[in-house]
Amino acid sequence: MKVYPFEGNRPGCSFDYFRVREGPNYFVSHYKGSTRGHIDPKECWRALGMAKFTDSGKALKAWCLEMDEMYSSSVKEGVVDTSFASEAALEDPTTNTKMIV
Repeated sequence: MKVYPFEGNRPGCSFDYFRVREGPNYFVSHYKGSTRGHIDPKECWRALGMAKFTDSGKALKAWCLEMDEMYSSSVKEGVVDTSFASEAALEDPTTNTKMIV
C-alpha cells in the first residue's frame, strides 16, 4: 500500500489517496472530526460541504481527479476481456442445452 497525501493538508483537515495491490484504490478524508473512505474522487471532494467552492477546495478537486486518472484500477480501453463470462456472452446460451420432457 502506498499513500499519497494532499499538499494542502492541515491539522483537522487532511486528504490522502491510498494505492493498494488488491481491491480498488481509495481516498480517505478527515474533516471536522469525521474520517471517511471514498472510492469516487468527487465524493471525496464533496466531503468539504460548502467549503468545496474555496480555492483550496478547487485545488483538492483537481488533485482528486488527477490521482484517480493517474492510478485508477478500472478497466482500460483496448484491454481484451478473456474471462469465461465474456466468452459465454458471445455465444448463444441455448446451443449446448437439452430439454428434458
